[in-house]
Amino acid sequence: MRDEGGRGIPAAEVVAGAARVRTDDAGRFRLRVDDTVRTVRVRHPGYRYVDVAVDALARAVVLRAVPRALDAVVVTASRREQRLKDAVVPIELVSRAEIERTGAPDVAAVLVEQVGIQLEGGTPTGAGVQLQGFGAQRVLVLVDGQPLVGRINGNLDASRIPASMVERIEVVKGPQSTLYGSDAIGGVINVITRRPAGGRTELQLQAIGGQLGRAEASGTLLRGTPRTDLSLDVGARTQDLAPGFADVADAYARRAHVAPTLRWRADSTWTLETGGMFVSEAQRYRTGLDFRFADRTQLAWRAAAAWQKGAHRVQPLLYVTRFDHLARSSPGAAPLDGAGDRDRQDLAEFELTYAGKVAGAQVDAGLEARREGIRADRVPGGDRALYRIEPYAQATLVRGPVSITPGTRVTIDELWGTAVTPRLAMLWRPHAPLALRLTAGRGFRAPDFKELFLEFVNTQVGYAVIGNPSLRPEYSTSVAADVEWVRDAWTARVNVFDNRFRDFIEYRQNDDGLFQLQNVGRGTTRGVETEVTLLVGAARLEAGYAFLRTRDEATGRALLGRPRHSGRLGLSGPLHDRLRGSLTVLYTGSTPVALGPTGLIAGFQPVFIRADARLVARVRTGIDMILGVDNLLDRRLGPGWPGFTGRLVYLGASWRRP
Repeated sequence: MRDEGGRGIPAAEVVAGAARVRTDDAGRFRLRVDDTVRTVRVRHPGYRYVDVAVDALARAVVLRAVPRALDAVVVTASRREQRLKDAVVPIELVSRAEIERTGAPDVAAVLVEQVGIQLEGGTPTGAGVQLQGFGAQRVLVLVDGQPLVGRINGNLDASRIPASMVERIEVVKGPQSTLYGSDAIGGVINVITRRPAGGRTELQLQAIGGQLGRAEASGTLLRGTPRTDLSLDVGARTQDLAPGFADVADAYARRAHVAPTLRWRADSTWTLETGGMFVSEAQRYRTGLDFRFADRTQLAWRAAAAWQKGAHRVQPLLYVTRFDHLARSSPGAAPLDGAGDRDRQDLAEFELTYAGKVAGAQVDAGLEARREGIRADRVPGGDRALYRIEPYAQATLVRGPVSITPGTRVTIDELWGTAVTPRLAMLWRPHAPLALRLTAGRGFRAPDFKELFLEFVNTQVGYAVIGNPSLRPEYSTSVAADVEWVRDAWTARVNVFDNRFRDFIEYRQNDDGLFQLQNVGRGTTRGVETEVTLLVGAARLEAGYAFLRTRDEATGRALLGRPRHSGRLGLSGPLHDRLRGSLTVLYTGSTPVALGPTGLIAGFQPVFIRADARLVARVRTGIDMILGVDNLLDRRLGPGWPGFTGRLVYLGASWRRP
C-alpha cells in the first residue's frame, strides 16, 4: 500500500471476507484468500478506502487522502495529542503531502498558499505571517510547541524554518493566549518536525537547482525501533536574491541547517526526548551605493521527560533558544571587520504540564517559568533580562455531541505586572460529518525589550526614538464561529470572526520632540474565510476565499498592508501512470500600503495574481524528477513585498528509501 507520493502506508487494514490483516512498516502485507473471494477492501484513517480485484494485488495499491483527515493527530488546540475532529477550536492542518506538493523550500512559502494567510515584511526582517488582519508581531510561531526568539522589527521570519524538516503545520487563528501566552493575539503557527512512523526507517535525499542561482540540497533520516525514534534533517540553500528585495544585482541569501531529535521509551510509563535545530543565514543586498549584510544564527534545543499512566500524563520540559543578528554595511562587496550592529536575543524556559481526567473532565494545565534576555547596541546598558511566571488551565466537559472548554492563564511579569487571559470554546457535532465551533477569548502581547528600552538617535536626519518602560501589554477580545462539513469526496468550511484590540503600542511625538512608544492603538478586524475541497476521481480541487475588513478607531481608516479580498485555487492529481501535477493560483486584492500628508490612504499595492505549477515524474520506485515554476505569470511588485516575485523555474530530483 502506498500513498500518492509513493511512500508505504503502515497499519492499513486489508479485508477479504472474514480475513483481516494490516500492512507492515513498508506498506506490505500477506493475505491468504480462497477461490470465492474476488475483491479485497483496503482502508486507513485519513485515506479513501479502495476495493481491489484479487488478481490486481500484485501491483502497488495507491490510497488517496480524504479532503480532510478528521482522525489525524493534532496538538495545538490543547497542548496534547488528540484527534482533529475532537479539537474544540478550529485547526487548519497542512500535511507533509501538501508541503511536498507545493515544492516550497521553507515554511513561509508553504503558508502563503493557505487561505487567509498573508506574508509581510521585507529586507532585513524576512517574511512574517499575518492572520486575521493581525501582523507578524502579534502572531506566535512555534516549533514543536515551543516559541522561537529572533524578531526583527517585530517580524519573526518564517522563511528561516526549512520545509524539509517539517511533518505538518498546525494553524490556529484568533487569540490563543490562554494556552500560549504573549504574542498569540492573531493566532499560533505550530511547526511539527518529522518523526518516524510505525517504527519504520526512511531515508530521503533531495536536490534542486533553478534560476537566479538557486541551489539547495537536503537529507532526512527517520529511524524507528521498539525503544527509540531518531530523526535527523540537514540541508543547505543559496540563491542570488535577498528576501523582500526586488533588485537582484549583487544580492544573495544563504542558509544551512541541522535538526536532530531523539526519543527513548524507557519503559511503559517513561519517555525521554531531546532535540532542536540550528540555522545559519547570510544575506547581502544593495541600497544606493552601499552594500548591506545580515548574518544570523538561530539555535533552539529542548529536553523533556513524559510520565504516563492510564489517563494521566505529566511532562517536565526545559527549553532554550537563541538568535544572533549582525547587521553591517560597506561600500564594497565584503563587510568591514569589527563594524555593524549586533542583536542577541535569548529565551530559557522551564515548563511543567499535566493532562488527564479529573472528575469526569479532561484537564490540561501547566506552569511556565521563563527568562528572556537581550544584548543589543541600541538598548541602554547593552544587556537586559526579564522574568515571567505563567500558570494556566483548561477543562473539557463532554455531554453527548457537545464539548465545552473554559480556560484561563495568569501571566505575572516583574516589570509590567499581571495579565489574565480567559477563553471559552464549544464544539457541537450533531452529525458525524458536521461540526460547529464557537470561541470567545482574550489575547495579549507583552511589550518587547526594544519597545521598553530602545534609544536611537539619527543626527543626520534630526530625530530620535526612545522606548517607554511604562508600557502596558496590548489586548484583544475575539469571538468566532466555524462550521465544517466533511464527506468522503468533499469538505466545506466557513469561519466568521470579530476581533477588537486596544492599547496597541504605537509611536507618538512627546513634548520634547522625541518619538516615544505609547499604548494608544485601538481598532477592529472582522472577516469571513471559506474553503471547499473536492475529490473528482483521482484529482483534487481546492478553492478558498477570505474577506477582511479592518479599522483604526483613531482615524477611521483601514489598517495598512491588509488586503480586503484574497483567494486560492488549487488543482492536483495524476496526469499519467508515472506523472503527477499541481497548479495553484493565488489572488491578493488591492492593498493599502501608504499614507498621504493628511493621514488618508494614498498608496495601494495593485491586485496581484500568482500561479505556481509543479510536475513530479516517477523514474523508478523511490526516485522522482521535479520540474516547477513559481510565479508562472511573472508578476512583480514593489521591494517591500516579502519574497522575490519574478518568474522562477527550478528542476530537482528526490530519492526516498522506505
